[in-house]
Amino acid sequence: MITIYKKMGHPTGERVSGDTAMAVLTRTELDLAYSSEKLLNLEILLMQVSSRARDFEALTTEYEDISNESIEKAFEFDALSGILNMEVKELDNFMASLQMEIMDAHPKLSWDDHLGESSIKIEEKLRDAEESIKQLQDLVADIRMQSAKFEGTLAFAHNETRTGGDEEMENGHFSSMNSKWKLQTVDQQRHLLQILEKSLAREMDLEKKLSDSRSNEEDLKLKLHYAERESYLMEETLEMILEKMFEAENAAELLLGIAKELIGKFQIVQLNLNGSLHRECEMRTKLQESMTKLSAEESALEKLKTSCAELDNILVVQENGLKASLKEADCKCMLVSSDVLTLIEKVRALEEQLSESDIQLQMAKASVEASQEQQTLLHSELSQLENVIEGLKENVWKTESRAESAEARRMQLTKTNMELNEKLGLLRNSGSEKAILLETKLKESNRQLEHAKASVEAMEQQQNMLYTALSDMEHINKELKGKVAKAESRAENAESKCTLLTETNLELNEELGYVRSRLECLETSLNQTDDAKVATAKDIGIRSKIITDLVMKLSLERECLQLQISALRKKNKVLAERCKTKDNAPITPSHKGSDDGNEFSILKQSEEALTESSTTNFQELIFNRNYSHSS
Repeated sequence: MITIYKKMGHPTGERVSGDTAMAVLTRTELDLAYSSEKLLNLEILLMQVSSRARDFEALTTEYEDISNESIEKAFEFDALSGILNMEVKELDNFMASLQMEIMDAHPKLSWDDHLGESSIKIEEKLRDAEESIKQLQDLVADIRMQSAKFEGTLAFAHNETRTGGDEEMENGHFSSMNSKWKLQTVDQQRHLLQILEKSLAREMDLEKKLSDSRSNEEDLKLKLHYAERESYLMEETLEMILEKMFEAENAAELLLGIAKELIGKFQIVQLNLNGSLHRECEMRTKLQESMTKLSAEESALEKLKTSCAELDNILVVQENGLKASLKEADCKCMLVSSDVLTLIEKVRALEEQLSESDIQLQMAKASVEASQEQQTLLHSELSQLENVIEGLKENVWKTESRAESAEARRMQLTKTNMELNEKLGLLRNSGSEKAILLETKLKESNRQLEHAKASVEAMEQQQNMLYTALSDMEHINKELKGKVAKAESRAENAESKCTLLTETNLELNEELGYVRSRLECLETSLNQTDDAKVATAKDIGIRSKIITDLVMKLSLERECLQLQISALRKKNKVLAERCKTKDNAPITPSHKGSDDGNEFSILKQSEEALTESSTTNFQELIFNRNYSHSS
């Protein structure tokens, strides 16, 4: 017995009105597959019914010898023809409801404006479905005609059994009906041959589609394998990128800490420099005070010169003035020496502070060099990250190009399917011409039908396997799309982080440039302070030498004055003794004149020596002062 597969599901009247066009399209495709499969089963049933019809014709011709087997065959023919009629009606109703559903789906597409290009594709697919439904309806109409012929034979047989008593009276009429029946069997055979040809063509198409689906399945497996490998590589590269990003963030945080430490050190250096500048100002004020003191000493020396000029008139007053001036000079020399010592101590303190500032500057330069090395490392890592991102972009572009090529292949396959459908229509039109040639091939077709049944069953199994594989492939494609979206989101995050790192690097470069400019300013200020320090040290050395020379000269002049004063005292004593001797003894005028002349000459010599010594000392002081100012 032949088994007929029926589709169990919701009827068309109970379909939800709110379904989308895509849902309707998928449902119509499944219904078309179901109807085509059922049509194949009905064609096989039609072949069985036609074979039973031949046996039934033999029974009607040999009515006299009716056996139990012939009666069973007649009952089988009756049952099978009834089943065929019922199934044909059910399939016709189902296809009519499917056509109505497709007609209802067209206004839904016009309402769904947000679909865009996909709506055009869905309309094309719906039109193809309508054409295939029309073709299936034509085939169902042919099968209905055959079933109607079978019903006619059954009705004829029933009439024959009812009018068995009048058979001898109507022999001529029976012979005419028998000839008509033979003509009907020839038409049935021709129609069966056409159906067999169509079924063979469909089997060939199915085999081609199976081979194409297998090749597509292999291509999809290869693409899946490559996509899995690419996704694995993308995940590895993304992990590497994330690790490098974390390292770069840590390095940036370290650089920020180092920059903050450098800023603190620079602030300390600035404070020290401000203190040193303040101390230098104090030293300059003290030097100005010492210069004023030196000018006062020069004025005192001028006073000494004036006092030396007045020594000619009053020696006693000169001695007192010299003693007072010597005391003042001693006090001033002590003050100058103490000031010089304080200046030397301050200069040493300044030198120590400058050495400390040099050490701090060296430390700052070392830290700046370390930060520059870290920046170079960051730049190299950023360049590596940019290269990796470019590679990722190339991979994404390759995947997009592959997807576009796959879509182009799909379009080509749809076009080839359309062409094959057109060729099938042409073959169906030209089937009537080949009917005569196919009569000779009936025996071969019967043999091939048995093989075709087995191949159809195998094809059904393979189709089921293909449907399951396609569903699995769709799930895998969805998962891959999700992974690609995740990878794109990760790549976008990596790009945003790279932009943030570039911005932070630019800010760090600006801060480093500012710090370098500040360092250059500090170096120039330190060089200026070093030069000023050297100049002040030279001035202090020169002035200390001048002061020591002045002190030595003052001491020498004091000794000379003391010697001159002692000599004058001795001379005064000698003159006093001579005056006493003159008072005691009468003096001749000649001796008196000569003694007066000698005394006058001695006084003149002493005055000239004093004036020469004072002038020489004054000239030496002026020369030394001019030399110090010029240097």
